Amino acid sequence: MVGDTDYCDYPPDAKNKTKVGGGINPSLEVIGSLHPDLVLVAKSFNRLETTQSLDQLGIPSYATDPHTVADIISSIKTLADVLGVPEAGALVAEEMQHRLAALQQRIGGLPPKRTLFVVWTQPLISTGQHTFLADALRHAGAVSIVDSSQDWPQVNLEEVARLQPDFLVFAESQPGSPSREVEKLATLPGWKILHAVRDRRYAVISDAVNRPAPRIISAIEDLARQLHPEAFAEKPGSAKKTMEKENPPFRPSACAPFPNASRPLEGQFTSPGGCACGR
Repeated sequence: MVGDTDYCDYPPDAKNKTKVGGGINPSLEVIGSLHPDLVLVAKSFNRLETTQSLDQLGIPSYATDPHTVADIISSIKTLADVLGVPEAGALVAEEMQHRLAALQQRIGGLPPKRTLFVVWTQPLISTGQHTFLADALRHAGAVSIVDSSQDWPQVNLEEVARLQPDFLVFAESQPGSPSREVEKLATLPGWKILHAVRDRRYAVISDAVNRPAPRIISAIEDLARQLHPEAFAEKPGSAKKTMEKENPPFRPSACAPFPNASRPLEGQFTSPGGCACGR
């Protein structure tokens, strides 16, 4: 990988790469100076004008436009084919599918939790029903209360209060306990009328859920654990039978020929110098 955007932060080495600017208005001059063999773009984020300009410069690009988790898995395999390492893509895709199947065995019979995925608080923006993020919620045993054909609809807080979601879901770079910004919701006008705010029913997961790449599976698993803890409670005498054992993490050996890999983040610009799995 020779370069990426200002927002590409995984793996850690991505922060040390040459920055080409933001995904909306990247510097074509900087991109050209890096002489990439391939530029990765996301149709939902990058502008058509950018790819057209790259084409005029003689720089090929590969665009993804996933609307489901299955689409993400398929795009990973296709990208691996484009980079000439189909075996690596097949391994990653197989493992992602295995982990999703194992998760379905745990939570498939449970009623889904009604959730509001909070993309932005002021104004309140959520995700529509036809995004891979909404599909990720479904895989985690959740359903969004927002029924919109728009990808990122602005939501009326009064309507949210009428629907009363079971959980509010947030994606943060430091997942775990709610951040100060999340906790501030209880002090904002109108938010107090939400039962989920009053009872602190927050699910905070990694912002990897926003990125069409392999780590989205870990974010889905984490959300499922928070929404359906009863499905992950170990029975007496079976403490060793953990989710991690059933779904081992990605093995570096599967990508050994490409040790300097970086996952293709949404809107990330890169070249095929790293691992095709985009871990």
